[in-house]
Amino acid sequence: MTQFDFDSPTTEWLKARGTARWHDVADGVIPLWVAEMDFPVAPPVQAAIQDIVTKQAYGYPRDNGLKEAWAEWAKNHQGLDVDPSKVTILPDVLTGVRLALRTFSPAGSPVVLPTPAYMPFWDVPGLVGRRIVAVPMVTGADGRSTLDLDGIGKAFAQGARSIILCNPYNPLGRVFNETELRGLAEVAEEYGAFVVADEIHGPLVPAGGPAQGRTVPYASVSDAAAAHSINLMSASKSWNLAGLLTAVGTLFTDENQRLWKKEVHELETEGASTVGMAANLAAFTSGQPWLDEANEYIHANAVWLHDELARELPRAHFTVPEATYLGWIDFRDCGLPANAGTWLLRNARIRLNDGPTFGPGGEGHARINLATPRYLLVEAVGRMADAINKR
Repeated sequence: MTQFDFDSPTTEWLKARGTARWHDVADGVIPLWVAEMDFPVAPPVQAAIQDIVTKQAYGYPRDNGLKEAWAEWAKNHQGLDVDPSKVTILPDVLTGVRLALRTFSPAGSPVVLPTPAYMPFWDVPGLVGRRIVAVPMVTGADGRSTLDLDGIGKAFAQGARSIILCNPYNPLGRVFNETELRGLAEVAEEYGAFVVADEIHGPLVPAGGPAQGRTVPYASVSDAAAAHSINLMSASKSWNLAGLLTAVGTLFTDENQRLWKKEVHELETEGASTVGMAANLAAFTSGQPWLDEANEYIHANAVWLHDELARELPRAHFTVPEATYLGWIDFRDCGLPANAGTWLLRNARIRLNDGPTFGPGGEGHARINLATPRYLLVEAVGRMADAINKR
């Protein structure tokens, strides 16, 4: 028996929330796009938020133990050793990406971006005067998408000195294993490159999936990896708190900490909210039971989607993601255009994220959000199958 109910939210309740996923679509469209969950918030997190409201504690945020809570969660759930004194509170992960690129790689040096890639990653390097070198993912010996270490090494050899690593990987749902990450660490170390590791999806790993409920943080694979990287994390994706603006950035050496303090003014890291810090603290200290059940529910949705597509749309190719609540569907054999998501919005009244917005490798694909009640997923796939089969 499950403790939490992920099936019950109605479309009326979800629309009333007023958040982007449901607000920015026309009536009658099923929104399975923006990375927000359709679930009620974890009770301990909601209680922490309500406590702030009851106290009217809306002043400037101060240390509430979040750094220590994150360090303990990372050790217990990922085997990652975090020194709280080397943790910086940030408003969001993208701020951490921007500041890390500016601080830890030479001015003007290109940034490697594996593709397809989370959409904002295409814009952030330009904010600090860097161009992007796109390196498409490749298919490994086991048939799974993986990092193109040769392509990354070639980009470093030609002058790139940093890489944005999304681990687990959005939009493909990969959980990189220790061998893959050690390979990247060796290439980065060879060329003196810095790894900006966005690991915000790290808690979103189901116990029943291939990764068995655990990711491998990049910094954990070797001393060298820790010395040339930053870990960026927030409870925002896993516990559905994106609007509360709180994240953490973790460094692993005294040298990198000194450089950060020298190059990053404290005003550049401000923006985390009092409410967000309280919610993140509650998530890391008390939110795991809820998340464990949410992960299993999402994984069951992904398995259902895989099996249903195999029956109703066998030309659509979908691999159950190892992590995240985001799925990646290949519609190219269905005869859909490159902007498959746009076609489905127009013809099936479902909104997915269009593949081309993720860059090279996204053509003919779409990203689907699986953190939704099953009845909405069933309706959406039915619409999808009807529209494609009538073409």
